[in-house]
Amino acid sequence: MCDTMVVPPSGPGGTMLFAKNSDREGDEAQAIEIIPRRTHAPGTLVHATYLTLPQVYETAALLICRPYWMWGAEMGVNEHGVAIGNEAVFSRLPHDGTPALTGMDLVRLGLERARSAEEAAATMIVLIERHGQGGNGGHGYRFPYDSAFMIADATSAFVLETAGRHWALERVTGARAISNAYSIGTNFIRLSANAKEAARDKGWWSEGTPFDFGAVFGEKVKGWAARGRRRAARACALIAGGVDGPARLMSILRDHGPSGEKPHWRPGGFLPDTLCAHGNAGPARRAAQTTMSLVAVLDRNLPVAWSTGGSAPCTGLFRPFFIEAGLPRAEPPPKARADLATLWWRQERLHRTVIRDHATRLATYAPARDALEAALIDEIARATALAADRPRGERKRLLQDVSRAAWDVAEDALARWTRLAEATPVARAPGLVFRHHWRRLARRAAPIGS
Repeated sequence: MCDTMVVPPSGPGGTMLFAKNSDREGDEAQAIEIIPRRTHAPGTLVHATYLTLPQVYETAALLICRPYWMWGAEMGVNEHGVAIGNEAVFSRLPHDGTPALTGMDLVRLGLERARSAEEAAATMIVLIERHGQGGNGGHGYRFPYDSAFMIADATSAFVLETAGRHWALERVTGARAISNAYSIGTNFIRLSANAKEAARDKGWWSEGTPFDFGAVFGEKVKGWAARGRRRAARACALIAGGVDGPARLMSILRDHGPSGEKPHWRPGGFLPDTLCAHGNAGPARRAAQTTMSLVAVLDRNLPVAWSTGGSAPCTGLFRPFFIEAGLPRAEPPPKARADLATLWWRQERLHRTVIRDHATRLATYAPARDALEAALIDEIARATALAADRPRGERKRLLQDVSRAAWDVAEDALARWTRLAEATPVARAPGLVFRHHWRRLARRAAPIGS
């Protein structure tokens, strides 16, 4: 389960803003990777998650958030200011197990091969029609699904929704959010050539009636259980209220819905109703933990990415990343077993500490977190303004210095907040089922802090 949104520039000189919460299984670590621009020899192959396909001559530099066991990415942004995020959606078409591209593979391929949102959409459509999509998207259990994508650059955005090799494309004209439910009805600007014929042959659509892509191909029960329409409506309501910069999108990604605004809210429940998701037992919630969050400012000349680097944006801090500067510090990639040498598992230690009493423990450091985040946003704005007119080498050194300093400050804060949360007594624990779910996940990984 995931949620993705874009907010277009509010006026001249403004920038497109992109944000996504990646919701997966609670111990499914994700890596933040920055991959440089590369050229490839003729005949080079790409080994995606389940499928091998020909490589193109040149691939763009990009930042991706990637589940540790996949080749593809949940979300990312490239050097040209193109951002893509995907959502699981559930169609009426069966998955036959034939090797194909996953939605995450398509995100990475689109980022590697495109200089604009329109080019990324066209690239992904060709790949979907040529190679299909499918394969198991689950970490600890089988979970095949189709995909919807938000694709944006500095000036334009598109929603691409798929059902097998069928697809529909919508041009985004304002603030827009997508989630785990089909959202393109009759408002598409392009449609796969045989979508209507396939739907008619299956008895899902009749000639002479409007062709509603989501209604024709969507599977209703899974779509209802995923609660995608509910979360998308919440996101749309929040971004419609105005977004004046990345800080507002960060707060929206932390949203727990109307009920989360009350003091008694706790991260329980059995349906994924909130934008900031907390995993629980049951088929609808076991893949509904927000395991990574990303906000991107899509300036074509200097895109800036902000990520928590780990689970639950409500418990974490958004850190800045520049593609051309590389990662601020070298770390091993996270794996299934807990390893505090990696950012994802360090943040997970804090996350699992806080959810034992969310309200009480979060309150011990949330004001300091918000103040630090605001200071980092101001500092990055100053740094990007300084870097704008500098020679490339000098600009890269400046961005590296700024991102490393921000990383060090964030690491110091993470360690301090973890100690503070761990020292705070539990006043009101979540429910028994929720606690059992997280104990089970703890058994699947080395003990946090060991």
